[in-house]
Amino acid sequence: MKVANTVELKNKTNELLRQVMKGEPVIITVRGKPAASLTPLSEEDLEDFILEHSPKVRRMIAEAEADRKAGRVVTLDAYLTKRTQR
Repeated sequence: MKVANTVELKNKTNELLRQVMKGEPVIITVRGKPAASLTPLSEEDLEDFILEHSPKVRRMIAEAEADRKAGRVVTLDAYLTKRTQR
């Protein structure tokens, strides 16, 4: 695993990205402390990555979890019946 500071990131972006695309993760440091990572991302993984990091999706999941904990739930059959009646 490669470790690069922000100066290397600025000056060697293309080289670092080539390494990442070959499967080697890169840790980016700021003043010697880890700040970010660059990891390979395939087209197949793109949708999952976006959904996982989307604030809107995270908010929707949190709201659904709060509803579940509060008992505001319906059965799958009731939900599907309501959807087909629209």
